[in-house]
Amino acid sequence: MFIADNNLIILELTTRWLLAILFFFQAYDRIFRIGLKEASNIIYYQNTEQKLPFWLVQLGTYLTAYTELICGLLLFFGIFRDIALYALCIDMLVAAFGFSYLKPMWDMKHFFPRFILLCIQLFLPSSAYVIAIEKWWM
Repeated sequence: MFIADNNLIILELTTRWLLAILFFFQAYDRIFRIGLKEASNIIYYQNTEQKLPFWLVQLGTYLTAYTELICGLLLFFGIFRDIALYALCIDMLVAAFGFSYLKPMWDMKHFFPRFILLCIQLFLPSSAYVIAIEKWWM
């Protein structure tokens, strides 16, 4: 039983850190390297047929970027794990809506791995969540 418990702990830690790294650096790139205004312009002007209002595209870009940045940090350090996971679920729903609106048959090669890692984190029992700052200060 000891080995199975350790495997769950390692699975939780590995998937949480991998998910944190993917979301954090995706948001970091969008915020600090590309710029949120430029990212909003790219999304808005990418599709010439269907248009959402620019303010809505910009709001979605800003909200998803900062949600991913903050939740990535929270997950990496193991603080407020459940809240961060729920926020990322909403973030992924917003992203899926945006991608589907722009192009109904979109490539899921970047979306799907994050979705699977998020599902794994949500399915893991709370007993596997032991290596985290949040557990040490409570």
